[in-house]
Amino acid sequence: MPASKKGYIDIDAGANIMAEWHLYKSELLWCGLLAVMPLLSYGVKQFNFPGLQDWPKDLLSDNLSWLVRALAATTVIALTIAAAAPFTEGGTETKIGNGAEIVMVLDRSGSMSENLVRQDPLIQKKSTTRIQASRDVLLKFLDQRQADTFGLVAFNASAIAVAPLSSDRELARAALKSAESYSSGNTALSQALEVGLNYFKDRPLTATRVLLLVSDGDAKIKTEEKDVLQQLFHQYQVQLMWIYVQDDDDHFLDVADLSRMDGAIDTDVALHQSFQSLGVPYSAFEVSSKPGLQRAIAEISRMTNQSTRYEFRLPRQDFASYFYWLALILLCLLFWLKQHEITQWVSK
Repeated sequence: MPASKKGYIDIDAGANIMAEWHLYKSELLWCGLLAVMPLLSYGVKQFNFPGLQDWPKDLLSDNLSWLVRALAATTVIALTIAAAAPFTEGGTETKIGNGAEIVMVLDRSGSMSENLVRQDPLIQKKSTTRIQASRDVLLKFLDQRQADTFGLVAFNASAIAVAPLSSDRELARAALKSAESYSSGNTALSQALEVGLNYFKDRPLTATRVLLLVSDGDAKIKTEEKDVLQQLFHQYQVQLMWIYVQDDDDHFLDVADLSRMDGAIDTDVALHQSFQSLGVPYSAFEVSSKPGLQRAIAEISRMTNQSTRYEFRLPRQDFASYFYWLALILLCLLFWLKQHEITQWVSK
């Protein structure tokens, strides 16, 4: 099976194409009754000429006259069908490839504007902020995963559906580049996850589904919010991956005893444990540097690089132009016949 430029492999290409005909303006078919008129009336001037009774019957002329009538009727029918705008649905084309449907949920709270790693005060080199590093790595991730479909949700105090889940890579890139950190109160993590999960609503399950959360944590999920998220995760069969962007090389998420923690860290551990209790496939990656982000993305690529099936919607095919061309050809033929028609008896 031939592979396409983006890593897809065609299977049963065209097998799902619908062959049913449809008419955009079916009510115009009533105009086709006008095709009866050329059959009832020849529409050519007739001249009286005495003494033709003894002439032999001219079968050729009779046949030609009925041919002209048939051409005129066919022209009317062709124009009627063309005006009704016939078309066939494009159907779908099935392809398989290695990839996933990934909705990126990007934290743009004020804390994401902080430096990705702590620096020695004596070092004057400017450090990359958490959101800048996250954007850079995710943009490279987009370029590497040509067979994936991507969507983006950004959130701080509220969630924003920035880019829908689609194969439009430029749209996802533009959405990522526009994401900037902005501090405005509490972090609406639960709302952002719910918005991202609803991206999968009414979509056929043909690929691995991933909700990729990129955040520095410091958020809480209430019990009622957790119940809603758990239901949506199971309903849409989505796995959760959290890239925990922090400012320390120590690892905190797997600490079982929250009493030993304090401040934002214990909130993040509680959030991690809430994710674990959802009962869905879940992975967390603690990163404190841009190379760490890159390693996390590489691991996510490995985990989601599975064979998936994609349904591509093909454009419909319009056939009105073919009937217009047929009508034009018939009209030209009728015009030519008209030019060679005897319009008057010439006596000599």
